[in-house]
Amino acid sequence: MKKNLKDYIVKQSSFLENDFCDETIIKLNELEKLRWGKHHYHQKETGKFISNGEQELDILYAIELDNTQIIMDKLWQGIANYVDSFEFHWFQYWSGYSLIRYNRYSENQKMEMHCDHIQTLFDGKHKGIPTLSCVGLLNDDYDGGEFFILDDFKIDLKKGDLLIFPSNFMFPHRVEPVLSGIRYSYISWVW
Repeated sequence: MKKNLKDYIVKQSSFLENDFCDETIIKLNELEKLRWGKHHYHQKETGKFISNGEQELDILYAIELDNTQIIMDKLWQGIANYVDSFEFHWFQYWSGYSLIRYNRYSENQKMEMHCDHIQTLFDGKHKGIPTLSCVGLLNDDYDGGEFFILDDFKIDLKKGDLLIFPSNFMFPHRVEPVLSGIRYSYISWVW
């Protein structure tokens, strides 16, 4: 078993082709703009969902977009490759993964440091918290918006890359504010 936490942060370069990423962004921008909503966090102390206001990124679930299903289908293999790469006899399977959520970071928007203990993903049929987080980048023509994990470990993501890492409290991560341009990504969680 690997003892270094960084060994469990795996980037799959060029997971999606550049042209497909461009096409996905175009299609996302053609959707009704009002469908993008502000991201919010569940605050345990108050039991409420909170937001960082205008600094909070925009999110969108777009199941009707053909590209969403294509990413979902390809993501299955990316997750399988991640799990299989460790060759752990005690971690050979996973039960499912969430519909991807698109993230849009405009200028000055960011994602605060957090871990992905997202209980709201589960509807009663599926219970628990995610075991893996899958982050894909759809473009890289922006400034800022760097992805950090484990406090100060910067991951250099390029258009089309996929990053998979454990969702638990030992892997806190954040996205720095975008300085110019718009950053598009997607996320799915595995259980």
